[in-house]
Amino acid sequence: MSLLKLENISYGYIDGNNKRMILKNLNYTFERGRFYSILGPSGSGKTTLLAIAGGLEKCQEGKVFFEEKNVNDIGLGKYRRDYLSFVFQQFNLIPYLSAVENVVNVMEITDNQVPKPYYKTALNLLNQFGIVKTKAERSIYKLSGGEQQRVAIARGLATNVDLIMADEPTGNLDTATEKEIIKIFRLLAEEYDKCVIVVTHSDSIADFSDIQLKLNEGKLTERM
Repeated sequence: MSLLKLENISYGYIDGNNKRMILKNLNYTFERGRFYSILGPSGSGKTTLLAIAGGLEKCQEGKVFFEEKNVNDIGLGKYRRDYLSFVFQQFNLIPYLSAVENVVNVMEITDNQVPKPYYKTALNLLNQFGIVKTKAERSIYKLSGGEQQRVAIARGLATNVDLIMADEPTGNLDTATEKEIIKIFRLLAEEYDKCVIVVTHSDSIADFSDIQLKLNEGKLTERM
């Protein structure tokens, strides 16, 4: 059974007197246990596609299905909160909270079952990604960019979701740290059976993914 299905997705922008279509009757099915990378030229619609797949933006035509349920029927707010997690280039952590508090925060608002006590569960999760207790209890500002991205990934897993989406997650990181983050995404797919979808310009991420997808002229195709 598919985890995420995009069916006849179309989307465009008004450009002067014309409507520029960046997604054209796009279809694709994503499965658990796979690490997908989506590449394409700037302006091709990669971020828009991710936003539609993740319920941040409504498609103008077509449908998005999660486990064969239309996400509009699930409710976009509930879909974003309980069914998937986003990892962004800018991390999007809450700056006045510590690393562990950032993770606990999402545990407290999800409807999914998360082991209690939340604080201990969050510490254990962060530790799996190399953020030990002394670092977990520090201010976000006292962590490196790579450490903050690990916190963001741990936060993404904290609500016990099957779908992880990332938009240019290594864009602000050096090459060595990028490789570490790529390994984590691979681990999430292989060991945790998650579906990981990463929008990227990085060939390093693409080469390490299970399936490379190219978005061009509104269509999504697998790179051979």
